[in-house]
Amino acid sequence: MNTTAAEDKSQPECAWRAGAPRARSAAMRLFAWREPGWVFLWSIGAASLFLLAALMSPALLSLSPTVDMIGPVAEARAVMAGEADLAAQDAPFHLLLLVAGDVFVDAPGRVHLVAKAIGAALVLYAFAFTAVTRFPAVFATLAAAALAGFVAAPFSGAPELGLAIFLVCSLSFLTASAEDSPGRARAEGALAGLMLAALWLLNPVFALIGFILLSACPFLTGAAGLWRYASVLIAFALAAGLMEILAPGINLARASAAPQMLSVEALFKGGESAMGLGGAAYGALMVILSSAVFGGRAHWKNWAAAAALLAAGVIAAKLAGANALPVFAFAAALACFSVSSPFYDGLFRDHDRASVATALTAAALSLFWTGAVAVHAAGQFSLQHQAAKEAPANIRSELALVQPGGPTIAKWVEEGRFSTPEAREFFALTPVDQSAMLLEAAARARKIAAQGLDVAFLTGADTACVLAEKRDCRADGPAAANAASVVFVPRLDMDPKTTAAKGRTEALLYTQFKLVERTALWEIWMRRDASAPAGLFPATATDYR
Repeated sequence: MNTTAAEDKSQPECAWRAGAPRARSAAMRLFAWREPGWVFLWSIGAASLFLLAALMSPALLSLSPTVDMIGPVAEARAVMAGEADLAAQDAPFHLLLLVAGDVFVDAPGRVHLVAKAIGAALVLYAFAFTAVTRFPAVFATLAAAALAGFVAAPFSGAPELGLAIFLVCSLSFLTASAEDSPGRARAEGALAGLMLAALWLLNPVFALIGFILLSACPFLTGAAGLWRYASVLIAFALAAGLMEILAPGINLARASAAPQMLSVEALFKGGESAMGLGGAAYGALMVILSSAVFGGRAHWKNWAAAAALLAAGVIAAKLAGANALPVFAFAAALACFSVSSPFYDGLFRDHDRASVATALTAAALSLFWTGAVAVHAAGQFSLQHQAAKEAPANIRSELALVQPGGPTIAKWVEEGRFSTPEAREFFALTPVDQSAMLLEAAARARKIAAQGLDVAFLTGADTACVLAEKRDCRADGPAAANAASVVFVPRLDMDPKTTAAKGRTEALLYTQFKLVERTALWEIWMRRDASAPAGLFPATATDYR
């Protein structure tokens, strides 16, 4: 039966159009802003827990080969000694962090931990400064802690540090500030330019994609966006010029490295699997889609910026081999919490049950995945603490590198499952085995060095200067062997770099050295024109001529 207009108006309003005061009050707490100064301090305080966890941990948890963790410390010391070229390093900025860490501690694992804490602190302060005028207090505080934990986490490395810096830059380029003043824009632009310079030294892929996002800065970041854009370019140019003065050729080396990293193959390897990140990706897409539907054309800058951050961040993370989880969390948060988000209209203007429910759902998803980043980092720290407690005392004190418990060659041989040669034939040398192997050689090398003989380990890097004796590190293992009197050559291939180092040094060993001792793990070679005290080696040199 047809109804008249008058009858239609007399019908009660649909339930979903009614108000929801309690739900709206809860949502407004999530979207509420506070004084920027207090939010900045809250963010620093929440994130400091992860910084302290890294600084106070007795050892670094790692799944990488031991020589891969010691090698960068040796390279950092070689650069400081003038034996290696900073411009030729794969990630000069990460190496500079290791140099800074090496000032405070000696054990290689502790050097990595301090470097992580310094990198996390830099990211934290940059993000907190950027976020206080862009996001509500709850998200700004939680995100600062999550980002610091992501960088400082035990399994994080240079790719994760680069991704965190990239996200901070991207938020500055794609979102408007509530304080849209030229002074604030210039300060943010200068900070973002310095971060882009750090990315250039860390991974050119992040820097190049960051420059692409920078092109949208004048259009998406308010009336002062052009000031921000110009300040970024000026700060980056000044930083790049200073780098060139301190390390000539570094910018050309970074530019030459970029094409190798921008490969299609890299998109399909490295980083987390699609299955592992499926929930985060689905949540971020739903929030961005809700923003697009709810905001429409009036808020296109919001959901378009979030979609751009999602696409650019995932590509950059895959190319660099980093965990992309923070990308999804921050893309969803940009669509939900930024000052141009359409969800504010539903809460602070004409609101109803539908708009409040949509805003709460988007906020809950965004906060959940942001919190998941922090929880993931906390889980790694918990595992690190447990592994450090169970690790042998000498590994904690001398290496400060520990691995999660698991089967090792040494354990299998002790249990009688295999003989040593059989075990090594069937199984790769584990990081735990490498730690024991290097510590055994280090103890012997220190005794030899005490007799006035320079010692080198023929690994991919000059690790003897880290483990065995205090001297200037060389550029690599062969360079160290060329300057040493005694060389330890591993009988097992610890990693591809060690294999290459042995091949490049074979002629040097056979012409200028003589084999004076052979153990199950190492060969010890002494320079032919060098002399050693009697009894230093168990066999006479003539037995191995």
